[in-house]
Amino acid sequence: MTRNKAPEWKSRREIPDPQIRDAADQYEAARELLAGQPPGSGLLLPLMNTSAVAIELYLKCLSAEKVYIPCEDGVEGQLVHSEPAIRGHSLTVLFDKIPDDVRCDLAQAYEERKAAASGDLRHNLSLFEGAFMTTRYPFETQADLSAINLRGLMSLSSFLREFVAAIEHRETIQWD
Repeated sequence: MTRNKAPEWKSRREIPDPQIRDAADQYEAARELLAGQPPGSGLLLPLMNTSAVAIELYLKCLSAEKVYIPCEDGVEGQLVHSEPAIRGHSLTVLFDKIPDDVRCDLAQAYEERKAAASGDLRHNLSLFEGAFMTTRYPFETQADLSAINLRGLMSLSSFLREFVAAIEHRETIQWD
């Protein structure tokens, strides 16, 4: 099958994207289950990893575009997929790809919630760059698990879930 967008529009988005949000919510639910395990249960890496994945997916659900793939079903139907604005795991780049108005609302909500934490959202996202890779490959020489603030990582994941759940759903279309 080839990718084919409807000819009358250039790009189409739902914010938050429901497909990516669903995946993020599943990782966040897994993070909550793992966080509830007793200390010493041997689940630190999965806990850190699910937090990092949830954060990445929540950011991606705020900037993804719809991709329509024609079906050979006789009625000219289409499968609808979602595609992040960028590929990769850089949290700050993902943050920068969020539309300006949503990114500003997100940053403001973070400022209002963070209480004693220091730094703005973009800065705090930068502190967790590489967490996804580090928690997948902790045995590699450049991996430093001690550099990842677990509480901060989990708090950021929880904050993004709450923000995404609370924002008003919208659809945007850029016309040719």
